[in-house]
Amino acid sequence: MENASNHKLLLSSSYFPTLEYFVNFLRYEKVLIDVHETYPKQTWRNRCRILSANGLMDLTIPVEKPNGNRTKTSEVVISSHSSWQKNHWRSIESAYRNAPFYIYYKDLIENLIMDRKITSLHLFNHQILNNILEELGVKKTVEFTRSFIHNSEGFTDRRFSISPKAKDRRIGKEMAFEPYYQVFADKFGFKPNLSILDLLFNSGPDTLKYLQNSAKE
Repeated sequence: MENASNHKLLLSSSYFPTLEYFVNFLRYEKVLIDVHETYPKQTWRNRCRILSANGLMDLTIPVEKPNGNRTKTSEVVISSHSSWQKNHWRSIESAYRNAPFYIYYKDLIENLIMDRKITSLHLFNHQILNNILEELGVKKTVEFTRSFIHNSEGFTDRRFSISPKAKDRRIGKEMAFEPYYQVFADKFGFKPNLSILDLLFNSGPDTLKYLQNSAKE
């Protein structure tokens, strides 16, 4: 395990983050989320990955960038021109309705996805993160950066290494995860490092313990 003493963790915003995101989160006393970066494409900032009856599935929030390729993450807005909320929830429902703890979390997750009051992507993600942390019983201060951090000295920087892209993951150390029950493991084998949704629906109250044990490694 990386020595996290006297360190702050620097993360990106993330939609129903991966297990790797939460494991890193638990290792540090202080967590900052960078919202002043130039918004990058094809990352976990607006997508999450679940395991469905057809295999791995990415759920992507459609977004609009008011300043084009110069748009900061803090400026990205959720597009209102599609029914992505209904599509995401239907996909999650189909994938996890037979999971052991689906019934315990379905209302919370559905309500978070269906909330149309928040149009800012990073604030929408932050609401999800706060609710998941509360559900897990994790109390920790999470702050947004006030400006883009060019020099990350004094931080453990995971803004770009926690990524669906293999080339970005090479920046950090690849994490190994112990298998846990997954609904479609008999069909596809164990799939590690999915969205926190997968662990919640399949492991329920053991979710935090699993993440804490992973954080010690």
